[in-house]
Amino acid sequence: MNELKKLLIKLLILGMVLISLNYAYIFSFYEKDLSKNSDIVNKVINEENENADIIYVGESSNVTFRGDDLDKRPISAFLKDYFPTKKIGNITKEAAHAEIFYHLLNIIPENYPVKTVIITMNLRSFDAGWIYSDLETPLQKSLVLIRPYPPLFNRMMLSFKDYEIKSETERQAQIFEQWKTDSFSMPYPFQFKDVIDWDSMTNKKGILNPDGTRNQELTELACNYIKTYAFQIDTLKNPRIRDFDKIVALAKDRNWNLVFNILAENTDKAMDLVGKDLVFMIRKNRDLLVSRYSKNGVIVVDNLEVIPNEEFVDQNWTTEHYAEKGRRQIASNVALALKKFYPKEYIKKEFSEERPTKFFNDCEGQIPWGQMQTLSKEKSYSGAKSSKVGKENIFSLTYEYGIRNIADTMKFVEIECKYFQIAPNSTARFVLETEGKNIEHTRAEYQLSEENFPTGKWVSAKHTFPLDSTFFKGDLVKLFLVNEDQSFVYLDDIQITFRK
Repeated sequence: MNELKKLLIKLLILGMVLISLNYAYIFSFYEKDLSKNSDIVNKVINEENENADIIYVGESSNVTFRGDDLDKRPISAFLKDYFPTKKIGNITKEAAHAEIFYHLLNIIPENYPVKTVIITMNLRSFDAGWIYSDLETPLQKSLVLIRPYPPLFNRMMLSFKDYEIKSETERQAQIFEQWKTDSFSMPYPFQFKDVIDWDSMTNKKGILNPDGTRNQELTELACNYIKTYAFQIDTLKNPRIRDFDKIVALAKDRNWNLVFNILAENTDKAMDLVGKDLVFMIRKNRDLLVSRYSKNGVIVVDNLEVIPNEEFVDQNWTTEHYAEKGRRQIASNVALALKKFYPKEYIKKEFSEERPTKFFNDCEGQIPWGQMQTLSKEKSYSGAKSSKVGKENIFSLTYEYGIRNIADTMKFVEIECKYFQIAPNSTARFVLETEGKNIEHTRAEYQLSEENFPTGKWVSAKHTFPLDSTFFKGDLVKLFLVNEDQSFVYLDDIQITFRK
């Protein structure tokens, strides 16, 4: 009896020591370890999400834009246009899928006011190439410290590398095995038995140019479409189904409205390169997901075929990256679905096709232009920020726009801003750059020192560049200020105006 008592006392002391060590770890090294190994947590717990009524969850499709987009905002930001009185946050993690989304949703604090969660449903994430991607190791590693166990225990598991670690060779073997074992079941006679068979025959035949020669680039792209989309979701075996099912259960437990956003795939290009059989598979997988989750009470927004080929950013690969019109369309369709939950707050938004001639950026960070890292609170003419230019950041906040969106009747472009220089005789200069497939890179400059601006004072600076016929052969125009001096200059309230 005495021995049992001594054992219990030792166990109690050990438990108290472990609890003390756990709290000591929390208050000393936990935040540093999170920052180093699981910065993914900052995508969930932040000021924007802390006050959000609605949270949009996605991967790179949310934030990727095309260089000639005027409005480079994410899909989640476009949603705010339809619900100006609601606060909309976002959780965006590149290369993430439903399993990662589930774990991130699980750490949303109970006291956050979120009522509605929108989850990206990326069709490619159900295929072998993504399930066994070599990006899985860093993704799984980032989850260890946010597991629902004591932080000290999680840290120990991280030290022991308690997450899936496989070499690229091992993952490629898994992908190949999946392609080989998953046979096709079509409702009509079909000549290929699996992905390997289909891919091999397509590569052998090749995609031909009009003159009958082999187009190797298009052949490789066609094969990639087959390896990416030629699969049929097995609801009993596919891990993504289990992940989305867990999200449904979590949303019910947290009393969230749940929306699944099926992203657009480039079915136009799939049809052109491979044909109707592949598009049939893509559509059947979409139909399965819509049917399964609609029955579970989830609102499923079907965006699979709403975006045409020209609005896909990546034309030489399979991604869900959209230009401005594409992102707007996704946001518009999701907003219509959200209208069910927020009918009074919904505002119909019309987007004009008229080509604008004036563009303005107040440097507050709400309008995405190039070189956003230059925004600084050190000085400002209006608001709280300006673009700080010099030393490691010699290029200012940069206007970028597709030349195809500019009327060819325009003869001049004017850049105007509020300008502040610290040292006299600055070599800062305005720059107009054009680039494109059909022209050589061109660059025109205007030296601001010609104006003899005073130091330590905000002044108005502007210059007008002429536009010739060569300009309209380009694809992209950029306007910015460059400063290679050791002293900084600042820009605020930048306006670009095209004139006839």
